[in-house]
Amino acid sequence: QVKQEGFDLCSRDTSLQIVVPKGQQPSASSMEGDAFAMCMQTSENLLIVGQRRRCLAMLKCLRDTHLDVPGTPVTNYIVKTLLLGECEKHPHEFEWEDECLGDRIIGVFLQLVSCLQCRRCPHYFLPQMDLLRGRPPQLLDQAARQVWALLRRLMLNAHALETL
Repeated sequence: QVKQEGFDLCSRDTSLQIVVPKGQQPSASSMEGDAFAMCMQTSENLLIVGQRRRCLAMLKCLRDTHLDVPGTPVTNYIVKTLLLGECEKHPHEFEWEDECLGDRIIGVFLQLVSCLQCRRCPHYFLPQMDLLRGRPPQLLDQAARQVWALLRRLMLNAHALETL
């Protein structure tokens, strides 16, 4: 169904803003040459349903409360992209029941640490597109340490999701 839906081609003028990392200026090529942008939101919404959507909400909450520092390379879209990868690894509904959500969250954050350390986070639908491109290495290292600290709390405390 996702392959059938494909993607939406949207005009940058009317429906999408140019997404530029904080502190960087949009390049001339992104402003002049790219009149259209691909929007994967319909396909993403087909894949992230039910408990997966709940898991995304929990991941965003954890990101907003523990990883949202000035200049952070960890955006909600990167978290969403990594969740799509986790959905592919765990395609069955029983793998997303309440008692498994902690494991899914840990899986996403482990993948995030790996991406930050490798300095590359491929887009789920366009793997040649690096979502971390242009981010300073010191910010990626700092973010990896923050995510790892959060991961340790989640892995070592069975009730961490209730208190974080």
